Amino acid sequence: KAEDRPEAVVVRLYEAHGSTVVAWLQTSLPVKEAMLCDLLERPAARGCLPLEQQGVRLSFTPFHVLSILLLLRQ
Repeated sequence: KAEDRPEAVVVRLYEAHGSTVVAWLQTSLPVKEAMLCDLLERPAARGCLPLEQQGVRLSFTPFHVLSILLLLRQ
């Protein structure tokens, strides 16, 4: 759960193989909005991530950590 937002979940993902990759984040949670955030859960300047049929498309560089803030429908 997010620290300051009861309607949100933070997901942190890490690229551990030293590769540049594209991945999809899929969930059964009722996500209404997804956005990149920093480690303090503040939304990043890049803004919202598009929600697609397959989920949320993410791009990783080697050993990169991504934090995604998922805002849920209530």
